Order: sequence, then structure tokens, then C-alpha cells
Amino acid sequence: MRIRVSTNFLGVKVLLALFVVLMEIVFISSLASAGMEFVFSSVAVTLALLIQLRFAVRPAAASPADMVLFIFNWLFLDLAPKIQLMSMPQRLINTSTVAVDRVALTNIVCAMFMVAFTLFYGFFSRRAEGAPPDTAARASAAAPAPMPQEFTATAVGFAVVLCVVVVALAAPSAYAAVENAAVASPASLMLKRCLLFLPSATLLVLLNETVRSGRKLLFSRICVLLLLLLLVFITENPYTEKRNALGPVYIALLLVAFQPWFARWNRRMLLLVVGMVVVFPAIAIFTHNHEQNIATVSLSQVGDQIADHYFSINYDSWANIYTAIEIVKVHGVQWGHQLLGAVLFFVPSAVWSAKPLATGIFLADYLITNYSMWFTNLSAPLVAEGYLDFGPLGVVLYAAVAAFIVSGLNSLAKRSDKWIFYPLAVYGAVFLMIVLRGSLMIALGFAAAAYLAFLFASGLLSMKLGVRHRAARRIGAQPTMVS
Repeated sequence: MRIRVSTNFLGVKVLLALFVVLMEIVFISSLASAGMEFVFSSVAVTLALLIQLRFAVRPAAASPADMVLFIFNWLFLDLAPKIQLMSMPQRLINTSTVAVDRVALTNIVCAMFMVAFTLFYGFFSRRAEGAPPDTAARASAAAPAPMPQEFTATAVGFAVVLCVVVVALAAPSAYAAVENAAVASPASLMLKRCLLFLPSATLLVLLNETVRSGRKLLFSRICVLLLLLLLVFITENPYTEKRNALGPVYIALLLVAFQPWFARWNRRMLLLVVGMVVVFPAIAIFTHNHEQNIATVSLSQVGDQIADHYFSINYDSWANIYTAIEIVKVHGVQWGHQLLGAVLFFVPSAVWSAKPLATGIFLADYLITNYSMWFTNLSAPLVAEGYLDFGPLGVVLYAAVAAFIVSGLNSLAKRSDKWIFYPLAVYGAVFLMIVLRGSLMIALGFAAAAYLAFLFASGLLSMKLGVRHRAARRIGAQPTMVS
């Protein structure tokens, strides 16, 4: 069994590596005339990506976080910019004009991030796994940790009723905001990302307890899970949410519901690649056109949407790193100004008048002033955040933080003392795609709201309502020995 898993693992990696190398050959043959620094920097990205695939995508990782980071680097920092530059060699997708020296520097910065992440991830993973031999021996000899206590029917019922009430009260406001094209506010974000996320968090935690506890699957539990799934469909759908919010929810549901099947590394990778390469572009048909319905969608329309997706502003990450490098060259680094705004995302602008804009808006304002950009809803990848704030050193530091988070999610997924840990780690791993794409300020706000919903859902499900009462009744029913 171990040999078969290893073979599958290496086989999938070899196929991915061959595709990456093939794209590099096509790219070089198409744009070799642009100059040697252009070619060498592109080769540097390819080599860095292959190094990450070889050493920083681990088959034993308990969460898919390292896969998510690899897929982001592959699609957004390698594949998409190559396709865009081959098709539009004079202008980037974010309306910037192409300068060969800056293209080369952007590639080097991206390669630096990949290599730094690989090195730090290896270091943090060895620290997490490298217990002393005697400690490891004692741990293996010790009895396995007991599973957490199963949720009571009363607590589950109370949590489900609360979710129904929340959806009944809050969902109409979310739908009305879509109809009226209302501008997002902190209150609306808290409503959608925390309160309306409560059914999703509750379903993920309860589903994990159902799958892992080995309990008998009763009809009542099936009905509860289906009701929660219906509430998730109402709150998390292409009409009310963007794709970046839908992906983590539904991919996490699949990974939690079918844990034994997705225990295989190649199946997890297949799910994530299909989700990002096929489903993510195709679902834009619905998220960008609320009048569209599935009955009127043709296969050719889906195919065209996928083909055109790499030329859309959705894949502007590499171009925005390019713009961040240009801004630093013109205006200098921000010395943590953007990072401070991201960390203090919860402070209203009315209170903090000098609060920095989200980095995507900051980049867009520069492009509007100096180029022909026409809107501000741009991404700001983690690489751009680091370079804007601290230059090349910031890229390395942010790569270290990303490696620490990925290692931490792997450790969290291995914990079995509470039912919340595995679904929280899996959701966090997929949500990492939003953090990597940015802006960091917005991503941290979304992450904090979802985390609060998970904590609240876990607290509701873990309540011991009625337990003491039943225990007292059993004690009272016992015969006494008084003569």
C-alpha cells in the first residue's frame, strides 16, 4: 500500500512538472526575442515552481494548505502571466505597459517568494515532526487519545434552530443588497461573513463529528445534515456571494464529508486543480450575470468562459506585483503602512482618518492616475503586499509567515481532541487562496468573521443541555439501601 501511494504521488507530480516545463518551452519559443533577462527570469520562476512542487507539497500533510499555495503560484504567478504576455506582449491585464527589465524583476521576486516558502516550510515541518526519539517512542507506545464527546441531540437541535432563525432574519437583507447593488459596508460584511456563515460552520463541525465518531447514522441525523445543507445553499450561492467565498465552503464540505476517500494525496490535488482550473472559471457565468440560469447554459459557453478566463482581471495577480514594484521604484517602500491597516482592519475609517486603503484599491488608484485603469476592485497578492511594505525583504518575511501558517494548519488538522479542529483547518487551507490573492486587509476581515462563526457553532454544538437533568433522574430512580 505504501509503495502504491508513493507511486501515485510521484506520478501526479511528474505530470504537473511536465506541464510546467512544456509551458515554459512554449513561452520561450514565443518571446525569446524579448531579451535574455526576460528568458532567464522566466526560467527562474519555472525552476522555483518545480522546487516547490518537489519539496513543499507533502503527501503526509494533514491539510491541503501546501497544495493550495502551489496551485496559486502555478496558476496566478506562472501560467496566467505567460499566457497573457504571449497574447498581449505590450500591455498587461491591469493596463500597465510592459517594460522588459521590470518583467524580469517581477519574475525574480515571484521566484524568491516560492523558494523562500519552500525553505521555511521545510524548516517548520521538520520542527513539527522532529520529536526526539525517546519522546516519539513513548508517544507511539501510549494509548491513542480519546475521541471528544459526541454532541447531544438537544445541543444539535438548538444549534439548528438558531441557524434557521438567523437565515430567516438575515438572508432577506443579503438578497436585497444584491438586488439594489448596495455598496459593502462593515456591517454588511459582518452580516454575510459571520452570521450568514453560521450554517456553513455548523454543518462542517457536525459533519466531522458524524463521520469521525463512528456513531450509528440515524434518520434524524441525516435530516439535520440535509436541513443545514439547504441553509448553506440559501446563504452560499452564486447569486449572493462571489466565487472566492463559495470555493472554501464547498471544497471543505467535500473534504470533510468524504475524508477516507480524500485521504489520498492525488485525489485531493485533483479536486483542487479541477476546482480552480474548471469550476472556478465556469461559475463566473452565474456570479457575473444574475439573470443567467443553468438551463440556458451551453457547453460551448462554458468552454469559452474557461478559455477567456485567463485574460480577465481575475488573473491580475502577477500584473499587480509588477505594479507594486513600479510604485516602490517611484515612491519608495511603505514601511509597514499597508500591513498596519490590514492588521487593524476592524478599526473604522471614521475613527482612523489616516487608515490606509486596501492594497488592491491602492494599486488601482495608481493605475487610474498613470495608466487607463477604470475601476478599483483589484487583487493585491501577498507578494505585492510584502514588496510594497518592505521591499525584497518583505517578500521573504511574508513567505516565512505563509510557511508558518501552512505548517500550523497541518498541525491543527491532526488534532482530535475537539471536533472543530479538522473542519477549521480544511476550510482555512482552502481559504488561504483568498489570502494569497489579496487584498490582505479584506482577507483578514473575512477570515476573522468566519473564525468567530466556527467558534460560535462549536460552542453551540458542545453545550450539555439536559445532561445533568437526565443524570439526576437516573440517580433518583435507583433503589436506596435505607432500612
